[in-house]
Amino acid sequence: MSGPLPPAIGGMASVIGALGQSLLATRTDLRLFDTGKKTSEGRSLWQGLGARFTLMGEWRAALRQHRAEIVHIHTCSGFTYFLDGLLLLLARQQGCKVVLHVHGARFDQFLDGLSPVLLAAARFLAGRADVVIALSEDWRKRLVSRLPGSHVLVLANGVPEPGILHQRKPAATTRFVFLGNLCKRKGVPVLLDAMEIASEPWSVQFAGGDEDPGFTEWTRDQVERRHLHHRAQLLGPVVGVAKDELLAQADAFVLPSLAEGLPMALLEAMAARLPVVVTSVGAMPEVIDDGIDGVLVPPNNAAALSAAMDRLAQSADRRAEIGQAGYAKYLSRYSVDAMAQGLLNIYDESFGTEVNTGMR
Repeated sequence: MSGPLPPAIGGMASVIGALGQSLLATRTDLRLFDTGKKTSEGRSLWQGLGARFTLMGEWRAALRQHRAEIVHIHTCSGFTYFLDGLLLLLARQQGCKVVLHVHGARFDQFLDGLSPVLLAAARFLAGRADVVIALSEDWRKRLVSRLPGSHVLVLANGVPEPGILHQRKPAATTRFVFLGNLCKRKGVPVLLDAMEIASEPWSVQFAGGDEDPGFTEWTRDQVERRHLHHRAQLLGPVVGVAKDELLAQADAFVLPSLAEGLPMALLEAMAARLPVVVTSVGAMPEVIDDGIDGVLVPPNNAAALSAAMDRLAQSADRRAEIGQAGYAKYLSRYSVDAMAQGLLNIYDESFGTEVNTGMR
């Protein structure tokens, strides 16, 4: 199984790390191969190319050494997809079955923006995989329409239960947490607009770094200009135990994204028994039953977002009810065990039960 491994930050690394500790590792000969960056952010083009040539050599050697029957490649949009495509072709050359697992909120936009030649190459690579995995039914349809001929199946992400729970104490201000990179795509400008028109005393702790360069500073400047100090707190990236503590102390979760795949942060909030307010984009409408185990609002609509957050701020009982319903759904559909069992089912149905998977 290839992809960026923890401590790398991001959805792919979180999924791979969780699978590496799941029942998948006990029921298959699972080996993990790290494709994350091995050089600094300021590396030269030649350093980057050299690192990739080294990676390809290590990959070829690992395929021969471990004699994998199934190679599971986690990928996303951009140049990474084509680099992962080289791993895919090398695996096929060795006679391996290949699963291509697509992540990312902009993969459809990535394909739509390719030139005809590059789109043909992208389709060729996907077609060489035995199975392409999408994160939701919505994303399955998007991939099927853009990658004709590919066999696309659905596997939802899963997250582990947090190690810390039930530390919430009554407070005059309802504490929402925003967990994700600060950027326009995650709806940060809309959330700031919602703060300005809120009628209830709630605040948001922003936990995340930049996805768009300089966006944290832009957000901080907006908080200053709009006098939102009482409603907004910028924490920077929060990971590990600190993230569990942040979720345990929060009253609710908000993610007003304009585009998404299946965000790990949403599932982590459900696992922490938090009521969630999210937008109806990507896989989120498939995860949330509006008003039952979460609240859905239209994207890019500050008035609807602010009103939904106001309503949750008005009732601790309502927050607890929605949070508990979300937790029940998490246990049944979005736990690590549920994800691992779903992947085992895909392997079984596609390739048979006795499998040897990937690299470590």
